[in-house]
Amino acid sequence: MAAEIVAFRPPLIEGVSNAGLAAAFGADIVHLNHYDVDKPLVAGLPSTEEGLRAWEEAGLRIAPTDEIEGPVRGFLSEMGLGVTIRALRALIGRVVGISLEVVADGISAPPGRRATPETAARAIEQGAAYITLVGTPAITPEALRANVRRLREGLGPESVLVAGRMPWGQGDGPSFLSTAEVELLVAAGADVVMLPVPGTVPGAALESIAASLTTAHRLGALAVVTIGTSQESADADTVRRLALDGKLTGADIYQIGDGGYGGIAIPENVLAFATAIKGKRHTYRRIALTRSCI
Repeated sequence: MAAEIVAFRPPLIEGVSNAGLAAAFGADIVHLNHYDVDKPLVAGLPSTEEGLRAWEEAGLRIAPTDEIEGPVRGFLSEMGLGVTIRALRALIGRVVGISLEVVADGISAPPGRRATPETAARAIEQGAAYITLVGTPAITPEALRANVRRLREGLGPESVLVAGRMPWGQGDGPSFLSTAEVELLVAAGADVVMLPVPGTVPGAALESIAASLTTAHRLGALAVVTIGTSQESADADTVRRLALDGKLTGADIYQIGDGGYGGIAIPENVLAFATAIKGKRHTYRRIALTRSCI
């Protein structure tokens, strides 16, 4: 079970990163959004000297002084500037992956977040266990496939690539993978395809999602279903229902999005999602483990 985190959002709870919070509530995998390989940052953790220098060179100078009141000084020093994925993995004992922005006409993102072989290679060097490419309604199947193929050719066969269409709150018509697009992505080199949990996107019926997942499995790929329509901030009963409907599809990984109060799902919903997927025995065991084999 995976939980998404927005890397730059200040933590919900003082003294612990949102990634650590998700791990503490049962997540097996932490997925970072908006992580920039050129200027690494995981908010809620102590900034590194290297990170402070890099961000200062980029125009952001944060130098807490005695003139700044104590708690504020502490907040500034724990913006996580320079904290890499590898450092985060060591702290929380979880597998960590990231999303990169698909390169296509009309899509803009900093170089350190673009889906280029160079950026992806740096992300892996910094500790990313996998790279995810998300196709929004603005991304054509051809553009998404081209991005996957470019990364596969640049990274080689060992790197793990995830690609697909997670829930999205805009766009015309269904914005989830058809069986035909699943075939395109797997042929281009995707190891894992991403689809919305049934009931998160209008028209994303259980049968439709299950058919795409069956195609992925037939072609030798894994599949992840995810919530990303802010329903991760719904009531716990809704989250449990979505988790169980996701499990009916036959997916291999179940992911809850970051659309809560501040770049993380409501922690109680992370727990509800994890418990519905794994039961209390495995969820509580995961919570109790301070480290895991990564």
